[in-house]
Amino acid sequence: MADDLCSRVNDDNISRLTNIMIDRALGILLMLLLFTLASHPGDFLIQISHIIISQLYSLLKVLEGSPIGLKLNIHLNNFFLDCFKYHIELWSTFLDLIEPVVRQVFLAIGAFGCLGFTYQIALLADLISIVGLHAHCFYVYTKVLNNVGVKGLTVLWQVVRGNRYNILRNRIEAHNYMNRQLYLATIFFSAILFLFPTTLVYYVVFATLKALTFATLAILEFFRRKILNFPIEMFLKCVKKGFNEIDCLRVLDIPLQKQLYFNYRNSKIVIFVYKLQV
Repeated sequence: MADDLCSRVNDDNISRLTNIMIDRALGILLMLLLFTLASHPGDFLIQISHIIISQLYSLLKVLEGSPIGLKLNIHLNNFFLDCFKYHIELWSTFLDLIEPVVRQVFLAIGAFGCLGFTYQIALLADLISIVGLHAHCFYVYTKVLNNVGVKGLTVLWQVVRGNRYNILRNRIEAHNYMNRQLYLATIFFSAILFLFPTTLVYYVVFATLKALTFATLAILEFFRRKILNFPIEMFLKCVKKGFNEIDCLRVLDIPLQKQLYFNYRNSKIVIFVYKLQV
């Protein structure tokens, strides 16, 4: 058992070293491609960031009217548009200021090819997070407003119905509110109810944008981990059809807690259990 454990650890270490060597080779190959084929590799990321900004402007222009026939509140919609457009202008100015730095950072990603392809993927994921920071801010803003709207409607709905939540008994009970309390609760409930579709539309749009960014980062993280844990030796054996060789099989004896046997024609046959491992 100890010999099998030691051999398994040695095989894992050899496979790990092989994956690291392949990772370094892919990183150096990508570094050579960036430095030989692309004259200004940093321009690509700058162009992508400006394309994202222009697409956000187009998205806000679509939300300016009545998207997919939804009747949004005009004043609240204009307030959101002014805030988000101002935020995008600030982010565009910030990108223009850090444009030389981004160019050098993108070159540094290629220069770090000697550290491995996975290291380059991690740096690229960080750059995507920085470029998409404004979209994350929009998501946070709309999420807070949507939560406030949902909480306000939930509480005021109980007041309009003449109920309240009893903390001591942990249940909703009937309560006699004063007329002015019901009047104010009805006004606030109606105002939040008519404003809620506008905040909900913005929340759904920017939550979708946040989900796409998160999915991109998750895909990069998935590939980064799979490269380091890829079973390269088993893959090579599968390509060479080495699984058909007897040397690839290992017979393991599985100990039983209780001896098993059966009788066959007045003879006792002992049962042993073995496991075949590739």
